[in-house]
Amino acid sequence: MTVDASAATEVDAAADVGRFLLGDAFPCLAGRSAWRQGGITHRHYTWFGDDEAARLMAADLQTYVEAVDWAAKPFTSFVATFSGPLNVSEVEFETLLWQQLQAVHDYDSLTHPWAEGYDRDPASGAFAYSVAGHPFFVIGLHETHSRIGRRPPFPMLAFNSHAQFDRIKAAGLWDRLQEKIRKQDIELQGNINPNLVEYEQLSEARRYSGRRKPADWECPFSART
Repeated sequence: MTVDASAATEVDAAADVGRFLLGDAFPCLAGRSAWRQGGITHRHYTWFGDDEAARLMAADLQTYVEAVDWAAKPFTSFVATFSGPLNVSEVEFETLLWQQLQAVHDYDSLTHPWAEGYDRDPASGAFAYSVAGHPFFVIGLHETHSRIGRRPPFPMLAFNSHAQFDRIKAAGLWDRLQEKIRKQDIELQGNINPNLVEYEQLSEARRYSGRRKPADWECPFSART
């Protein structure tokens, strides 16, 4: 049996994702649990920031939202990985991240409204990224990130459902989970990710790339109407 090159690339990338999530340098317990329990939906694309990758991602995320059973597993995420570019700076990565999210939204907005109950303004404290009408918190990772725990071997985006966050909070597990993640991050890097300190104080858009922002940072994303 022959395997085409794109399929082989996705298989190889999935193996790399598994090694990263289960490795000693990854501090997020929820991500580890999601991988072990089969809660990760992974898709691999060619180039980060590319319009064709965005078109495919919009369709894949719609399929994910329509198919996932949020209550079946305690943790689940959609993980997108990209072949390149590699060795970019944090500022360059952040630029590509918002270029990718803008392009995905441009396709998604043709057929879906913004997630109900969330603000489309990326400067708002009530903002959440919306795909297929569902609210997500997006985590950007790349191999040259300043945070050790955010260094997979390629550009990577993890889409985590706000509905899932709400269930974790309702079960009284949020504070305990957050405390464990922060403890592991301190053991790994020696300090807490400064992005975590901003939690629920400023727009979550500031935290997607993981880069520490100046106070006057403005998100380049613009939601369509």
